[in-house]
Amino acid sequence: MAEPALNLPAGHRLARFERLDSTMSEAERRARAGEESGLWIWALEQDEGRGRGGRDWESRRGNLFTSLLLRPLAPLPTALQLSLVAGVALHDAAAALGAGQELAGDLALKWPNDLLLSGRKVAGILLESLTTPHERGLAVIVGTGLNLVSHPAEALYPAGSLAERGVRAEPGQALEALAAATDRWLARWDEGEGFEAVRKAWLERSIPLGAPLRIKLDGKEVIGVYAGIDRDGALRLGDGTGAERRVSAGDVFIAS
Repeated sequence: MAEPALNLPAGHRLARFERLDSTMSEAERRARAGEESGLWIWALEQDEGRGRGGRDWESRRGNLFTSLLLRPLAPLPTALQLSLVAGVALHDAAAALGAGQELAGDLALKWPNDLLLSGRKVAGILLESLTTPHERGLAVIVGTGLNLVSHPAEALYPAGSLAERGVRAEPGQALEALAAATDRWLARWDEGEGFEAVRKAWLERSIPLGAPLRIKLDGKEVIGVYAGIDRDGALRLGDGTGAERRVSAGDVFIAS
């Protein structure tokens, strides 16, 4: 029996694959070939799934692996705000999938854009940009991996899945929820005009202020407390005395 067509928002399109090297790689190929904005690449399995920092993303069938190709009108520095847009949308999509299990209160965003469920990573976002020789040359690709039914036994950060909390969702259902939430938050963002609303929403969905953090960057480890994100979307790391430092990159862990 053919898989039913997904219900995507107006202006969104879908390219579905049984198997791909990577949805990010396919989106990049499509962008270079001139594909327009609003295309979701969805694969049931990936052979070379990518995470942040060049790490592999375990891609077992039954989980969601998707990348969205966007061509924002905003300049690149503003377009990078889409990382926070994607985080808020992912949080809302997961909460909607788990509405019957009341997941929302246990979901939290961890900078730069991991989604935690009861402290365990259930999803991650990867954002990449490139310039292509077309009329709207800038392309931003937002990749999302959401653990619906399984998770890595060993990972940089303790992992989990929605199924462990009793959520039963097919990848297609998850993609529909993600596309709907993304469409809403893209409209709120409005090419950067609504970024402050997005930033506020991200903070409302993030780990608690004051949470102890460890940050690994360039072989060094920095310890501090979570003080939110600034108006550019960078992490604010406090030292417990009221002083802060701005962190724009790094692997972030909640310290025990």
